[in-house]
Amino acid sequence: MIGGGGATNQDREIAPLSRGKAKSLAAVATTCAVVLSAFVRAASLSDASSQGAVKWGLPLGYVAPDGSHLPTKYPDPTGKPGKGCKIGYVSPLNAIPGLPDQIQGMRAVAARYGCTFIVKDGGLNPQLQVTGMQQLLAQGATAIVVDPLVPQALAAPIKQANAQHVSIIMQDCPAGTDQANVPGTVSNFDMGHDPAAYAAVRAIAVAKPGAKIGFIYPSFPAANLQYQVDRFKYWAEKLGLTSVGQEGTPDNSNGPTSKAASALIQKHPEVEAIMTFNDPAAEATVAAARSLNRPDILITGVNGESGVTGLIKTGNVLMTWAYNNFANGEQLANAAIDAALGMTIPEKVTAIGAVINKSNVAGYKPPAL
Repeated sequence: MIGGGGATNQDREIAPLSRGKAKSLAAVATTCAVVLSAFVRAASLSDASSQGAVKWGLPLGYVAPDGSHLPTKYPDPTGKPGKGCKIGYVSPLNAIPGLPDQIQGMRAVAARYGCTFIVKDGGLNPQLQVTGMQQLLAQGATAIVVDPLVPQALAAPIKQANAQHVSIIMQDCPAGTDQANVPGTVSNFDMGHDPAAYAAVRAIAVAKPGAKIGFIYPSFPAANLQYQVDRFKYWAEKLGLTSVGQEGTPDNSNGPTSKAASALIQKHPEVEAIMTFNDPAAEATVAAARSLNRPDILITGVNGESGVTGLIKTGNVLMTWAYNNFANGEQLANAAIDAALGMTIPEKVTAIGAVINKSNVAGYKPPAL
């Protein structure tokens, strides 16, 4: 039970679904110059120097396109909010891989500062998220963190929260740091789609300079995943890779995604690397490449899930970008407590991550499912 006595079923963390089903559902929840040889040599040397260690932070050499340097953490709270502090979190779905670790991080910080912590499971249902926010407000929440399924659906409870002087922190909404925050919210904890894209493109540019690349695109409603692919394309052009095409998948299950990857390879046999929007899509792409006898294709993922880390060990996947989910939870709770204390917090903060490849995968622990 989360947060103490009187919790309803919605205040409990549901048991995680099977990995395959959670992966499929989770995805639905969620919305220039040629590379110089000097760059490749320098990147290779830099990568070699860090082999064997999982290094959390922003990717080596990364600078945001607009030259900005967003913070990667919220300030540590300057005190305890006092009796009655209640931090609420509305998830898209508690069973998303990595979310249990994030929730544990949020709970740990809430307990450290004497706050009750309450979770409302969105269950992949926008209306459940609306209800969850309304319940948290009725329960006296002092700050609420939301990872929204459909941001527009939350307009009414956000307005209600503003009237009650309850701060709202968004997680990964909007998807891009160049986009305006949701009206009525005080901050957005960006999940770092642009750094993740840079890291993946850079890995391909180092392994195969000037590679011809293709993309697996989420054709289903998932703005954040679609934005991820857009950032792949941006950095591919900047780092001298050649885009040859993309194929869309109607959902995140293995069959349709593998079919999309097969179509991409058959339409563009010259393709040398395929970038996927998450790890389940990378797994499906590996299966397609195997079936077409194309083990030479470099494949990248995002999320750091156990299925792909196994494929990295066997050399079937080049790399994935992993998130430090527990640390993300700590930052989200810090933001909520800062807001409850009346502290000024950044309007945008970017999550850290890490490149997981064959050199360091043995020392990496995939997120809890």
